[in-house]
Amino acid sequence: MSSLQDRIDEFRRSGVEVYGLSVDTHFAAAAWAKELGLTFPMLSDFNREGMTALGITLDEFIGYRNISHRAIIIVDRDRVVRYVDVAPIRGMPDPDAALNAARALAHG
Repeated sequence: MSSLQDRIDEFRRSGVEVYGLSVDTHFAAAAWAKELGLTFPMLSDFNREGMTALGITLDEFIGYRNISHRAIIIVDRDRVVRYVDVAPIRGMPDPDAALNAARALAHG
């Protein structure tokens, strides 16, 4: 999340609204956002409906079940998924690639 925060102004100039999505409760997500100094909203997917719909569910990881992969997903104003970068386990999605995709989408 902090890698997105580092580039937040560039995303916004590209017409992108950034949101974080976490399977934690909204209380935990808000506390985590405050700790990291995030200036974009954190949404709770506590019931795991979003990660399931987006296809980023990880069945099991080091004993934890039904968690999500780390991913950057760009959804347009019509709610159509236009870009997906799902990181490998223990990896991070690439904010630079997402920014380039956002810019390309903004310019048609």
